Amino acid sequence: MILVLSGTEDGRLIVEKLLDKNHSVIATTATNYGARLFKTHPNLKVISKRLDKEDMVDLTKKYNIKIIVDATHPYAAEVSKNAIEASEESDIKYFRFERKEITYENIDRFSSYEQVIKYLENKKENIILTTGSNNLDKFKNVNFKDNLYIRVLPTANVVKKCTDLGFLPKRILALQGPFSTDFNKAVYEFYNIKYIVTKDSGDIGGTNEKIKAALDMNIKVLLIDRPQIDYPNKYNSIRELIEDIE
Repeated sequence: MILVLSGTEDGRLIVEKLLDKNHSVIATTATNYGARLFKTHPNLKVISKRLDKEDMVDLTKKYNIKIIVDATHPYAAEVSKNAIEASEESDIKYFRFERKEITYENIDRFSSYEQVIKYLENKKENIILTTGSNNLDKFKNVNFKDNLYIRVLPTANVVKKCTDLGFLPKRILALQGPFSTDFNKAVYEFYNIKYIVTKDSGDIGGTNEKIKAALDMNIKVLLIDRPQIDYPNKYNSIRELIEDIE
């Protein structure tokens, strides 16, 4: 049995390929929405729950897990650290899949949200935040809130979180990406955006299209770098990952 920590499109692709190789798989996601994206398969069990290290260890024992594949989002640092520790404690193999990092010139890179917020202090031009809802609380009391638009997933829980944090409906763009370059340009133009805050979610996450659209329009790109983790057995190719698992 293989445990795949998913929640991304990459994770679903990895699960599909493992099932094609006749492996039995348990896939985990943090949300019910993520769980619904998996196709039903007799050799697949999907668990929708946020897991800590103890949860992962319990799963490895309960289902006799032999391999953990960490295909979580590049910014899900805590989950990855828990998975590495769980694999060590359970004495099983850990594999990490992570999308390749993007390489762009003419963008400003930051190591934390706090650095970005400090940079944007007292800015009067419009800003769009495209980093999702997980760290939205950090922007609750910023002094540029009246100039800030937030692009988030269109789920009831996420929209409620936005309004609970004091964001007005006119500031919430609840949309499911990834989007084309032209779509991004239309959004930036309509809302007169001058700054975009984004993460390096990789090509499959629509980061390239967001950045290309911004650079074409002379919009300042503020990119929050990925957390630095010393992953064992790290892969950028799903094919190579599956081959080594085999």
